[in-house]
Amino acid sequence: MPPRGLGARCRPYLAAVLGLVCLIQAIFIAERLYLSDDLAAAFGAASPGCGGSEARPARIVDGATAVGNATASPRPVGVGDFGDATTARGGTAAWRPAGSDEWREQWAHAYSSLGVRSTGPDDGLVLSGADSLRDETLAGLASMERRYEEADALPDFRARGLGWVEDRLGMVLAVVVVGGSGKDAAPRPDGDGGRVSVYVVDVVGNRTRCGPGDGGPATHPPLTMWVRASPAADASGAASGPSGSGEASAEMFAGTALPHEFGNGDPRCAWRYDFEPRTAGAYSVHVKLLTYNGFADFDPERCNANVQGLRRVPGVDGDGIEPLEEANRRRVAELAIRNNWTHTRGVSGFKMYSPNDACCEACTRARGCRAWTTPGSRHYDNCQLFFDRVEDDLDFADGRTGHYLGRGRSYTFTKQTFGYVERRRRLQERRLAVAPDDIKKPWGPDMFKNAAHGTSRSESTAYFLGCGWSSLMSFESPCHDPSDDMVHGSGVRVQVGSPPPPGPAPPGEERPEGAERRPCTLEDERVSNSFAGRWVQYPFPDDETCSALVQDRKTKADFRDFRAEYLDDEPPLCWHRDDISRHANTCVEPGCQWVLNHRWKSSLRKQERWYGRWEQYGCNVMDVSTADLQKCVDERRISKIEVRGASIAEILDGYMIQRTHGIKFVKDKNNTLTAILDTLSLPHLLWHNSVAKQRSLFEDSSQFPPVPPTVEHYWVSGFYLTSEREPHTYVDRSLQFSRLAEDILGERGYRPINVLGPTAAFAYDTDGQADGLHISGPPAKVAVQKFFHHLCRDVLA
Repeated sequence: MPPRGLGARCRPYLAAVLGLVCLIQAIFIAERLYLSDDLAAAFGAASPGCGGSEARPARIVDGATAVGNATASPRPVGVGDFGDATTARGGTAAWRPAGSDEWREQWAHAYSSLGVRSTGPDDGLVLSGADSLRDETLAGLASMERRYEEADALPDFRARGLGWVEDRLGMVLAVVVVGGSGKDAAPRPDGDGGRVSVYVVDVVGNRTRCGPGDGGPATHPPLTMWVRASPAADASGAASGPSGSGEASAEMFAGTALPHEFGNGDPRCAWRYDFEPRTAGAYSVHVKLLTYNGFADFDPERCNANVQGLRRVPGVDGDGIEPLEEANRRRVAELAIRNNWTHTRGVSGFKMYSPNDACCEACTRARGCRAWTTPGSRHYDNCQLFFDRVEDDLDFADGRTGHYLGRGRSYTFTKQTFGYVERRRRLQERRLAVAPDDIKKPWGPDMFKNAAHGTSRSESTAYFLGCGWSSLMSFESPCHDPSDDMVHGSGVRVQVGSPPPPGPAPPGEERPEGAERRPCTLEDERVSNSFAGRWVQYPFPDDETCSALVQDRKTKADFRDFRAEYLDDEPPLCWHRDDISRHANTCVEPGCQWVLNHRWKSSLRKQERWYGRWEQYGCNVMDVSTADLQKCVDERRISKIEVRGASIAEILDGYMIQRTHGIKFVKDKNNTLTAILDTLSLPHLLWHNSVAKQRSLFEDSSQFPPVPPTVEHYWVSGFYLTSEREPHTYVDRSLQFSRLAEDILGERGYRPINVLGPTAAFAYDTDGQADGLHISGPPAKVAVQKFFHHLCRDVLA
């Protein structure tokens, strides 16, 4: 063999040195550019032979890309969550997106006691109304998109609200009202008993089709939209309504729009919400987006979470947080290099109490995301998301130019004020109120002790679309105006004549108007009766009837919010008074003030002297005075009343303490009764548990044993949530888990208290910290009122 030259003999060593240089260079450049969160630039800038976005052989382990000790399954982009991409974009076959069947069944069940009326004669009015609104609706959406684009924040526009619906579903929605009268409504020729129907219609109708196709009747996208019809505001901004002693002055309806199919075969998607006022006056209608595919279940095991933890950094001096951040930046860069992921992006979360769950959800939602880590490489970034290439990060891709849009923004965060504007808003003067780097978020060494990485779950998932509180998006992808989730045409005024036109009573109302109604039973608390009622507002009681409306400082309350004082010797009607303007103005947790100042406000929040009740159709929930309650305690030999649960229970307990602080419970423990009001800590169950896990927990008799004869155990349904307080905590799952509890716990003697419908009307107005979950005030009182009603009905009837 001829002697080898120096170059031949050194070639293996040179290759090793070159590889080491490439690795160091890539890490150096990645760390230098970590503020832009784009490692593709780092790899692309490396010298020839060091790889880059054009040369990226992925390391495959059993058909999946390696992530540390876990694997990330390849995930198709743009299909799965949204059904068949071809038919969803204008094909003629029926479209059946993931989750649509369950969505329809669950929400239809919640309204099943009301029945569904045919509205075929409306179709012509609805379609002509949608056609007339097409141009201004498209112009309004284009103006909104320009507003985001001018702030270098186009990804925010597409991340939630109307922009998400247009980008993902190709729909542009508008509100069309049929019934009543007024310039904004289309009156029915026959009047139809005063019923008003709110339609939400896609005015485009050429990408997503819900009408009949080659495959038969199509299914609507699983899009949850909150609808409220409330007393319209007068010139001062306060809700108006006629006055008169003892007579209802206004009504308020709220709930979810259900799918509507046009009888003439028109393929456009539409939804409908019906309400039937019995009180004359002007009503204002608002529609806001909440979720897409909200019933989607999740398997946390698919996150493949691998906790590493970071404590000390070899070779880096210092005891503060900087060495940990430095080690974490290296960890993020090393993970990307090891798996040849040439693009990463950070996520700045808002109150991520469980970072592993939140980061896994962020990656599962992000199109093209392969894996995640927590914390992210940038200060205040809770997560880092990994992609094969920058082109795969479709949520931040500009489809017109093919460029990566990035996270840089050019708007101001703190200089804005908010007034009570119910309809058209001067959007160009309203900028985002929150900036991740302008506030002091929780950030310390403890975050790095549980540093972890994992993969996308690679399964269909839910999307929160509203502009309310979101643990993933309040900072990272915020609505630049709190009404950017409001469907065009919201604020429409509908006039119901005086007196209301004659017509049939709502379904379930067997007796004529004015007749005494039967006492409500536990059957009326079933999930199928969730929306079988409405709020009725009455003239505010005079000073001779009730004491002054002031903050209650006499009885204990753990939940910090306004609670009007109630005296034991007052009529129970005085307990229903409230000052809505004083609710949900207090922050308990750090950073909440930024969201609090960026909330959507309606005329309801201006009502300082509000008095009303939730009234069921067909039955009556009685008011219980202090004397009545004492009689009930004595005759039923009640030894104590317990309120169980977590933060929602604190709200209810404040009202329970207020009503029972003067009550003398039975001291003798023989043959006594314990009454329990239990929230089941339901928001926490939504957050952490899959449907299968929660079903098994409910079925576990050691967790939920049969109720003994000496106990009456009432459980409170889920609230109507308008936020994403934590991942998986949506109104849809609130309904779903309530139904699970009803089906399983009812057989063991647990008794339901349904407040899903009552909480819907106040979900944006009395929610603590504007978080869309901790709804206090009138709806919370309903839970306590219903509890007393069922507990004492047989004694007081």
